[in-house]
Amino acid sequence: MNESVISATDLSLTFETNDGPVHALQDINLDIEKGEFVSFIGPSGCGKTTLLRVIADLETPSKGVIKVNDMAASEA
Repeated sequence: MNESVISATDLSLTFETNDGPVHALQDINLDIEKGEFVSFIGPSGCGKTTLLRVIADLETPSKGVIKVNDMAASEA
């Protein structure tokens, strides 16, 4: 059985703006196992960089759990 080195469960991130909330990420579930090569592709503004920033602990999710090597991203 492979183990996840990056795991996201029900991950969401909402930014509050003067025009109302912006849902940058909504209910993301992701498991990246050791040795896997992963790329995120999609149009501009779809949340690719935001997801990477959450994984790197540069943004705090509004909801959900992100783990890196089975630890909270802030501890990894």
